[in-house]
Amino acid sequence: MPDFIIPRLEKLDSQPEVQKLLLGIKDYPGVQTFLWTGPEGTGKRTYALAWVRSLFCKEGLDCPGCATCKQVLNKTHSDLFWVHREHFWAEDDKEKSKTETTVKVIRRLTDKLNQAPLSAPYKVAIVPAADEMNEEAQNIFLKTLEEPPSNTFVVLLAEKSGNFISTVLSRCRPIRFPQVPFHRVEEILVKDQGWIREDAKKASLECRGNITLALRAADPVWMDFRQKVQEDWDRGLGGNEEDWLMLANEYDQWEPDILDDRERTATQRKSLVLQEAFSVVVGLWERRLLGEAPIPERLKGFPPIDVLKSVQRHQDLANETTLSLKMVMDHLFMELRDGLKRGGLAHHSVSESAVQII
Repeated sequence: MPDFIIPRLEKLDSQPEVQKLLLGIKDYPGVQTFLWTGPEGTGKRTYALAWVRSLFCKEGLDCPGCATCKQVLNKTHSDLFWVHREHFWAEDDKEKSKTETTVKVIRRLTDKLNQAPLSAPYKVAIVPAADEMNEEAQNIFLKTLEEPPSNTFVVLLAEKSGNFISTVLSRCRPIRFPQVPFHRVEEILVKDQGWIREDAKKASLECRGNITLALRAADPVWMDFRQKVQEDWDRGLGGNEEDWLMLANEYDQWEPDILDDRERTATQRKSLVLQEAFSVVVGLWERRLLGEAPIPERLKGFPPIDVLKSVQRHQDLANETTLSLKMVMDHLFMELRDGLKRGGLAHHSVSESAVQII
């Protein structure tokens, strides 16, 4: 898969309203703390790096990639702090297995921000998946968010704002990243990434406005994973309970090639497999709902809207609880099969306790 090219902020165009706002902040800095929210693939991380590049680079708009820009894009610049919960200033291996951004990480970040910039005009902290800060870490961060050190910017990135405590929300300037239109994704792939028009159009339609997913269409490892998941789940849903049980057992032990070499616990690796599989299945049934993908004959009895809602509810359940991958998949199968026996799927909420009872 080719590297994603990130230009300076002035040359991005996927989020024109966001770009205009950030350019104004760059020229007339005032607000220092931000919360950027929006669905995955809407450009939050890309805009963060492009913005920092424009803040730090001294070579002008046509800079082809000076040493400063390369350090920013590689996240190695001494005045850029790109916070990863797994390894940000970690001193021991235990911290690599954390599932949330902890007090220890936030305290270290605060100490770094209180020091003067070394070479850039500002210090900038970018916190991806900021909604994974636990409540104690958010409370520790309040002082910095309310009174950030001079020449400092803090940007929290999240898909939604619901997991933040109210005092964090009140101290950050919100910026919303809306879903990117299909035609704009297509143009980004063609003009910025050098894709063939036909491939770009197909990827943009399938990704439903998610640039991250569109770019994955150039990765054969991801496409193999995607194809297998689609075929597996169609076969499982069209089969009997024993077929689905075998599939759930396989996914509970699966180590697909999409998993990188970063150190993760077994639970984290299984969770990642399920999250990625759910994203594939949700995308498939969205296209089927819109008539953009065929429904196999054996699944014609499954109303696309009901399947989509059921899969999305279980996707949320998998993200919000500690239930095992197999348990979530088993409950999804039973809900779909039982719904068909009743003549239609019930639109009810799925809770952890309900799954455990079953």
